[in-house]
Amino acid sequence: MPKNAKNKAAKAGSIYRIALQNFVTYKEVELFPGPSLNLIIGPNGTGKSTFVCAIILGLCGKTSVIGRAKKISEYVRSGCQEATIEIELHREVNEPNVIITRIFNLQDASIWKINNKSVREKQVQELISTMNIQVDNLCQLLPQDRVQDFSKMNAQELLRSTLAAVGGHTSVEQLDELIKTRAEQRGLSTRLQNNAQLLEEKIRQNERLKIIIDAMQQRKEMEKEILMCERKKYWIEYQELREKVNEYKGDKEKALKLVEIHSKKLEPLEKAFNKVKSGIGKLEQQKLNAAREVRVLKDKLKETIEAVKAQEFTLRDKYSTLMEKVERHKNRERELGEARALLDKLITDKRKFDEEINEDAVKMELAQLHKKIAKENASIDGIKKQNMEIQFQLESNVTPVIRQHQNKIRSLENVDEKRLEVLKHASEHTYKAVQWLRENRAMFQKKVYEPMILEINFTDPKFARYLEAKVASRDLFAFTFECSQDMNQFTNIVRMEHGLRTVNAVSSEGYPALSHYRAQQKDIGQLSYLGFHTYLLDTITAPDPILRYLCGNYNIQNIPIGNDHTFKNCSKVPSHIKSFFTENHRINISVSRYSGATSSSTVEIGPARLLANTVDKDELDNHKTQLSELENKAKNMKAKMQDLQNKVTNLEMKLNDLNMQRKKITENAEKLRALGIQIRLQEKKVQDIANERTFNLQEEKEKCRREQRNVVKKQCKLHQELVGIMKKLQDKLLNGEMWKTKLDISRKATERQESQLRELEIALREAKHTLEDMEARYKQTNTKAHAKLKEAKKACASELLPQHPSFPFKEQFSELPAELDRLQEHCYELQTRMDCMDKGDEQVIKEYEVREREIAKLKTDVSSNSDVHKELESKMSAIRAKWLPPLENLLRDIDNSFGEMFAKLGCAGEIKLDKAGSDEDYDKYGISILVRFRTSEQLQQLTRHAQSGGERALSTAMYLMSLQRLTTVPFRCVDEINQGMDPINERKMFHLLVKVTTECDNAQYFLLTPKLLTNLEYNPKIMVHTIMNGKHIMNYKQWNYQDFLNNVKSYRPTNS
Repeated sequence: MPKNAKNKAAKAGSIYRIALQNFVTYKEVELFPGPSLNLIIGPNGTGKSTFVCAIILGLCGKTSVIGRAKKISEYVRSGCQEATIEIELHREVNEPNVIITRIFNLQDASIWKINNKSVREKQVQELISTMNIQVDNLCQLLPQDRVQDFSKMNAQELLRSTLAAVGGHTSVEQLDELIKTRAEQRGLSTRLQNNAQLLEEKIRQNERLKIIIDAMQQRKEMEKEILMCERKKYWIEYQELREKVNEYKGDKEKALKLVEIHSKKLEPLEKAFNKVKSGIGKLEQQKLNAAREVRVLKDKLKETIEAVKAQEFTLRDKYSTLMEKVERHKNRERELGEARALLDKLITDKRKFDEEINEDAVKMELAQLHKKIAKENASIDGIKKQNMEIQFQLESNVTPVIRQHQNKIRSLENVDEKRLEVLKHASEHTYKAVQWLRENRAMFQKKVYEPMILEINFTDPKFARYLEAKVASRDLFAFTFECSQDMNQFTNIVRMEHGLRTVNAVSSEGYPALSHYRAQQKDIGQLSYLGFHTYLLDTITAPDPILRYLCGNYNIQNIPIGNDHTFKNCSKVPSHIKSFFTENHRINISVSRYSGATSSSTVEIGPARLLANTVDKDELDNHKTQLSELENKAKNMKAKMQDLQNKVTNLEMKLNDLNMQRKKITENAEKLRALGIQIRLQEKKVQDIANERTFNLQEEKEKCRREQRNVVKKQCKLHQELVGIMKKLQDKLLNGEMWKTKLDISRKATERQESQLRELEIALREAKHTLEDMEARYKQTNTKAHAKLKEAKKACASELLPQHPSFPFKEQFSELPAELDRLQEHCYELQTRMDCMDKGDEQVIKEYEVREREIAKLKTDVSSNSDVHKELESKMSAIRAKWLPPLENLLRDIDNSFGEMFAKLGCAGEIKLDKAGSDEDYDKYGISILVRFRTSEQLQQLTRHAQSGGERALSTAMYLMSLQRLTTVPFRCVDEINQGMDPINERKMFHLLVKVTTECDNAQYFLLTPKLLTNLEYNPKIMVHTIMNGKHIMNYKQWNYQDFLNNVKSYRPTNS
């Protein structure tokens, strides 16, 4: 049972009794220390340090504090199952002592008791904490195996241990609070700085978004202004139409009056003119009849003259025939002799030739040669025919087509170079980026497409201007990526590293497949009645990522292309079509989100500038394929022609030999035949000359005269007929001239009248045409005016006219141009500016609003954190004011005591507060121990490297003794701290220890040592405990201290 304390000098928490069972080497032992200095001495291995271990483990200390075994089960005596540590502590005066018991076994399980009542370990910890017992504090309890660890403690650990030992829990708690508050302040400062940076970044981001949002807002304002322009345009157009209606109405009335005036003037002139015209018709008929009779007489006259000439020719022929007969009669005898002589010669030549040549053999040989020649000619003709057919096919069907494909390929391939040149002139940065990309394509994960103007082609070049009018030029110059990561990498390289700032890039990542957009298209055939014939998407050939981007951003899959018929009927275009092209215009339809009114804008499109040169890649590939096939075909045909030509050459050589043989035979046969013919002709000539009858010259002359007389008679008769015809012709010519003169006189008489009539008729026709035109214009303009009035009222959603005081858009209309041309120019300018601006994304607005809320929250957090930061600063200042001055005073006292003790040893020592960082870095506050053991040295930091083991032990002992005078702990324990000291320093240290520990009311002190120097000074407050062990040592309970002392006192050494 606990006992009441009898020693009033004992401090609360000091040890009254230590009892051990089966603990380390002790089976059972009990120790009663004194209230002041307790010297526990004994040889090494007797169990001195076991009491230090018992104090640590019995007062909730960890095995790591001891520095020996790691498990508590290793402290159970060998051969036993469990061990018991019982420590009885003093309490305040007149309060019973408290007994703390710990029972532990080989399974490392512990049972705790207070005054023999089982409790939790936490309760024991709370109890010893109230007594300021810190067994893990090296300044209070320094086991044998931890003596060297004291010098290893850094300045911060030494400060904490010192405060715990002499400053009390409050000082340590204040230090912890300062460190904690400073850490909070640093964390808060970091958060504050991060939040401030984040706030600035988000503000910068929102400022950038604000520009985009302002642009979007500006675009919306432009859209509203364009809508207002369209509304006013309706009213201006209506007003102009009304003015034209009134103008056309007046013009129509004037035209009607003019028609009536001309009609009245024309009627009498027409009657008079028709009468004169009838007389002229009769005269013309008489003139025609006379001319016809003249032509008949002229033809008859010509025939008579020809007959006279024919008789003249007959007359001359009769005379010539007579002269020929006379001449031939004179030469008849001479010709007969010559003819017979020639006939004899021919017969002799033929006889000789017949003897030399067998005519039958020649005919047979010639027949055989003819067969061979015919056969060779047939072969040659067949081969030549084949060759000519192949050549004709090559020259007519293959070679021209090859040239066509070659020319087409050159033309198509030249397009890429032309476009690249256009790109170079339009954007040099983009051109350089293209050159770089062509050399570095392998850097990217997916395929990268060059600017759209190089990748896009058209089914027909005429469609290029439509796409150029729809797509912004910045996108036509943009590179297209399938991966956003590739796009970011590309832009960083070309913009940052190469300085090509104006290069643009887009990504098709996230856009649906092209089939998704094509599925949205309506059948173009359903719109053909309006002149639409294709969609813009269907005119383009380009890689899928580019087409998906254009569909997603410009809706080209739903933009139809029409013609002039479309432009004339644009009002009939279905409402679901918001944008379309006619032959020369782009028309956009917009519907007001406020009033639902529909407005349209029309922009005339010019020729393509960037996409003017286009190539059909499918067509190019097709041409190349066909060219290759045709070239192979031509090569084969030429080879075949060469083979045929070789065959012809061989056959012609054979044929030439046969022809030479045939020529020789034929020449002989021809000579023979010619001789036969000449003989027959000559025989006939001889016979004709011999058979010619006797010629009577007088009879022939008389016969010739009779025939000539008959011819002359016929000529005289023809001359008489000729005279009669000439008289009739003269009469008819005179009649014709008479009718002609009369007709001329009649025509001249009616020319002025006819001129007036024609002028009136022309004027009347023009007046009627003008009237019809005015009526049509009036009707058409009036209809348009009524339709435009309805459109204007619908667009403004009001039945009031602009002149009405309550017209809803009166103020807006007054700010816009009053003339239609200026209004359209203003509208086109707005539309152009709007087309140059991004459409923006509603997500940007949401992002801006979310970030605005984040900015507001960050501002609140920054403001709140600033207030908290100031509060923490105030809190630290308050704690610092309470903690730092006492700490400085405490360290000043320790320094004074430490310096005095070192001075008594002939050395020097100093203790100071070390602030490694700023004044507010409390976690870096520490205690520096500076020592000097020789006069030639400077003060040095106490470390395990700068001093020897004995010097470190002496310094440790001096520091602990310095704390002894300021102590707030109930006991201290140092195990073998004097080991390694030289005798002089050990004696001085012991003297100081006795003085410090026994003076005043200092804490209980335990010094464990295997030996003590002789002739040391002791006083009554010192209690010496001698530890001995051995096989024959009596049980400690049988010892009687008084008897033992009496025996010692009665002991007298024998004089020798």
